[in-house]
Amino acid sequence: MSKKYFTLLVVPDATAQFKQIKIPYFLIKASFALAALIALTIGGISYYTVNHYHDMQEIVIDLPEIRKTTSVQQSLLKSYEEDITELHQMVSRLKLVNAKLMLMAGVENPMNVQVNISVGGEDESGLSDIVNNFKQETEETVRQKLLAVDHLKTSAMTQEELAQRMMEYFQDQQTVLASTPSIWPVKGWITSGFGMRKSPFTGKRSMHSGLDIATKSGTPISAPADGIVSYSGKKGAYGNVLVIDHGNGYVTFYGHCKKLYKKVGERIKRGDLIAEVGNTGRSTGSHLHYEVRVNGVATNPSKYILDM
Repeated sequence: MSKKYFTLLVVPDATAQFKQIKIPYFLIKASFALAALIALTIGGISYYTVNHYHDMQEIVIDLPEIRKTTSVQQSLLKSYEEDITELHQMVSRLKLVNAKLMLMAGVENPMNVQVNISVGGEDESGLSDIVNNFKQETEETVRQKLLAVDHLKTSAMTQEELAQRMMEYFQDQQTVLASTPSIWPVKGWITSGFGMRKSPFTGKRSMHSGLDIATKSGTPISAPADGIVSYSGKKGAYGNVLVIDHGNGYVTFYGHCKKLYKKVGERIKRGDLIAEVGNTGRSTGSHLHYEVRVNGVATNPSKYILDM
């Protein structure tokens, strides 16, 4: 098939001979296609630029409002952090008050006591996470959390006031507390509890009026409360026995002792060493027979051991 051409005649001037230029048909078509493509590209760029120009204008218009919202959130964050700090201080004061109460009750290492307050809302361990995530939350969510913190603070204040009143009451009753048995006389294993049991000697069921606490012979025994020694010596099957009258109807009894440190009439303070664990009298091994009597009636000593 012969190729198709467009013929272009070029006449330089009226006297000169004209020139003939042949242009292939496909080249003409390609030129038109290229021109159309260029036009479409320019149009697309123009359309994109105009549209995004309007978007950028809207952003510029909204920028002051965005800055205002950010400022409000920063202000709320500062208020939130101040509330958390105040709440931490309040809970710390409450822990100190409760530690003092434990000290007055004679519990060892009161500053190590963990005080858990059930007040709802976020716990202390999660407060750092809340602050870290704060900036990602909406303004309404922030307000809700501030409200929750306010409730938590109110509840903690109530607990603090209650604990303060308790401490004031205990201070008034300090003499009574000091004379109330409240700590272990000796650390060891309870081999026989308070109540009915099968006697290791007769095989019959009988009342066991105290706790048998097994431990190494010679282990020091501590007084569980203030008082006066009312008996120190031998007492039948209990061997060497020490008895302390704590007043207000409380009496404690220590049996099977190896050695007695105190004499009748001596004043005792809670924590004083009063005797040694032994195996005297009728006994199956080294242990302390410990009794608490209230108004002459044997009572379960476990009720009077606060540091169990």
